[in-house]
Amino acid sequence: MPNGYDSYFMQQDEHKKLENFLRNSDYQLAVSFLEEIEEKAKDDSDYWYYHAYIARKMNDLKHAEIFCEKALSLSPASRKANFEMGIIYQTKDDYEKAISFLERAASPEDGEVYYIEQVDILNSLALTYKKAGDSKSALQRYNAALEVLAQGIYERIKKQPLQEIEAKHPGNNLEGWMRLAFQIAIKNAAKDGIETAMIPDGETAKKIVEQNPYMGVAFYDKDGARYLLPAYFAAFSNALRSDILYSNIVNNIGTLFAETREIEEAKKCFLEAIDFTPQEMKFDNPHINLENLK
Repeated sequence: MPNGYDSYFMQQDEHKKLENFLRNSDYQLAVSFLEEIEEKAKDDSDYWYYHAYIARKMNDLKHAEIFCEKALSLSPASRKANFEMGIIYQTKDDYEKAISFLERAASPEDGEVYYIEQVDILNSLALTYKKAGDSKSALQRYNAALEVLAQGIYERIKKQPLQEIEAKHPGNNLEGWMRLAFQIAIKNAAKDGIETAMIPDGETAKKIVEQNPYMGVAFYDKDGARYLLPAYFAAFSNALRSDILYSNIVNNIGTLFAETREIEEAKKCFLEAIDFTPQEMKFDNPHINLENLK
């Protein structure tokens, strides 16, 4: 559900009422509410964006497109309006136009994007490329979504280092999510002017933590190197398991591999998607039964 946007309309108290309607799928009430405030909000791109969003949810694609065109006429660079138009065209199976708008949404000009929203955009863009038959571009966008997701997790871990956590040494045979965690750490080490990021052996990691009990236990920088301690990987894994996003994207990648007959890669993705599904969630994917992959 859309939220947190910078505009005149969204700065008003009314947005809380509107978001409650949307959260409860009370679309008729949401439309009535928008009609009540039209006179003061009609010159705001967000106003027409919400009309488009609601129309699409009510399966009225004709008016959804009209409303979205109004939103874009007021703010052509609007990320959310471009995203909404992309979803409208995706729903209409017009993948060329959908990709055009979704690519604009993925490279916003209207301010900072929350990383979860960026992940959603890239995930939708990848799905659209897949439907258009462009598997290569689809895989690129899925991987980009994973990188954005990993960066968000890395930032949280870095800002709030954990003082105590049960964690085992990850070893050096990095697969799947561990490879993602390691790669994003290397990228961020370079940004911070640190020459390299590495995983110390078990004994070294233990000594670092014992000798620095107040530093936090996720990373340790020394002599131009960033040591990734066991708790970094444990915290990264916990974050991935707390939300359906990671398992969803990995499953989508698995489906892509299955359709291109890369069977072993598909199996790895499906098994990881199952493993990382949050316990409290019912997740009917993988779409393709593992037993049918031969």
